[in-house]
Amino acid sequence: MTQKLHPWENPEQDYARTLAKRRSERRYRSLQLVKTLKILLTEFKKYDVNNFNSEILSWIDLLEDAVEYVDDEDFKSAKKFVSRMQRELKKLEK
Repeated sequence: MTQKLHPWENPEQDYARTLAKRRSERRYRSLQLVKTLKILLTEFKKYDVNNFNSEILSWIDLLEDAVEYVDDEDFKSAKKFVSRMQRELKKLEK
């Protein structure tokens, strides 16, 4: 039994492989965000700033627990949070 393709699908492309690549890339990017958040947490502790700790830890837990299932919206909001924390850290360093 052959699989019926939609008109927009390319019969020579392996869609299962493409989806696996996308999941792998998203997983890698999510783990990179976790590393960045851990570094930010360390830097904030170095400056004795504790008001962001719980929020950073909750993002770390969320991303580590659901690294396989992070969708684009969660990833975008995590990236925004990381960039906001990086701006806060730059303010402290000045």
